[in-house]
Amino acid sequence: MIARGLIIVAILALLQACTSIPVEQRPDRRAELNRTADETVAMLVEKDPSIQDALDHSVGYFTSEVSAANVALIGGAQGIGVLVDQRTGERTFLNVKRFDLGPGLGVRYFRILVIIDDPDLLEQVSRGKTFTAGGADITAGSAGTASTVAAKKGWSVHMVEDSGASVTATARMISLRVNRDLTDTGISEIGIPNIGFGIEDGFEDTERRWWDHKMPFFGQEVIDKGYDLPLPYGIKLGYVTVEQDQILENLYIGKDGSEKIPIEFVDLINAQSNSDTYQLIYDTWIFPFMNVFAILGTIDGNAPVDVLVDGNGFRDWLEELDALDCSRPANVVICNLLTDNEFLLPIDASFAGNNYGIGVNFAGGWKKLFFTLPITWVYADMNGSNTDGVSISASPRVGTVLKLGRAGNMAVYVGGSYLDTDLTVDGTAFVPGTDFGIDYRIDQQNKDKWAAILGANWDINRHWSIQAEYNGFTGSRETWIGSLTFRF
Repeated sequence: MIARGLIIVAILALLQACTSIPVEQRPDRRAELNRTADETVAMLVEKDPSIQDALDHSVGYFTSEVSAANVALIGGAQGIGVLVDQRTGERTFLNVKRFDLGPGLGVRYFRILVIIDDPDLLEQVSRGKTFTAGGADITAGSAGTASTVAAKKGWSVHMVEDSGASVTATARMISLRVNRDLTDTGISEIGIPNIGFGIEDGFEDTERRWWDHKMPFFGQEVIDKGYDLPLPYGIKLGYVTVEQDQILENLYIGKDGSEKIPIEFVDLINAQSNSDTYQLIYDTWIFPFMNVFAILGTIDGNAPVDVLVDGNGFRDWLEELDALDCSRPANVVICNLLTDNEFLLPIDASFAGNNYGIGVNFAGGWKKLFFTLPITWVYADMNGSNTDGVSISASPRVGTVLKLGRAGNMAVYVGGSYLDTDLTVDGTAFVPGTDFGIDYRIDQQNKDKWAAILGANWDINRHWSIQAEYNGFTGSRETWIGSLTFRF
């Protein structure tokens, strides 16, 4: 899970790799892309001369270098290409973004040539176009390998491999957007911040608003419909403290490193867990309704439990292990102590280590109302101890946004918090008044899975926000959450 989360972060970095191009670098970048386009066409025509005939009878074509990555069920690709209108010679530079959803693995680099025969399609692409497609391919990194990967009425797609290897079978969301840094559109390069602060900051929204970011997919379409979007990337510093009752199961005990066996002569009572977690979270909005994130954090806590031991059962167990012989005079004291008595052994297993996680957040809104559904998977790796665990959480929330003028926006919300935590705790406890130790292993689960939520998020400006949240009111679980987020 840890490696998968890191790879997902790398994929997201790939998807946002194209940033604004400084003015002084744009002529060289245009020349480079035009040269690459000509090279791509020449390479493919050399390998398949029939492509030249198709080009001669087309209304235009599009070429691009593309870098792609895929792991497990998520992947993506990006590049900048050139659209050539053969009727006029006009060249339009387009950003290419592709989001893949489906099984796959690998990293690859390739060039594509899209030959367009349909004038209407050419017009659509020249303005930017988003479409879905299915795809399945296997590559082994043979540089220079050329192939026709799609041929449909009105257009055909040809590809030549540069390097890399991959296996994919995915549903693909492909977005083509005009690169306004490189293409002379006649539109001002000053974009209006589009997260609800523009009007309050004195900007007049009298012209079409432009989404000047590579993510999320369909961002411009959402803006065109009159909605606002948060900035696509975020880094969050968070703190979470949790106190909750536990359900204890599967108690196994042993002696002096012996094999642990299930035990029937004990009762486990008053079990709790308390933890403090500090987290660093990186997130990206993939779609206007879907955010994905990766978590890296530290955790510190304890899991206290009272173990009520029946002395007779404990004595018999020790005798079965040949760890105690009550016929020997030296053992009279301990045997008399165990016989017909009960012992309460307080166990307080402390743990500290790191946690790693991945998650997805679904969100939407209508007027001043909004809803979110974050789902998170977190693995706790307790360095230097025998305690580890996995937690799954989901927190549906609904709320409203309050406009605070130049002080930003305040979102207040309510909801429910689902948390399922599984811990396995290993340790040793000693019988009071003796040097007899019990090796134990206990599986813990949090008792109350659901809790009510009350929280608020203050967007100070388009970059900074502060969140505070309380989970409790019902059941035995209490959670306090605080965070500081920077968006860019």
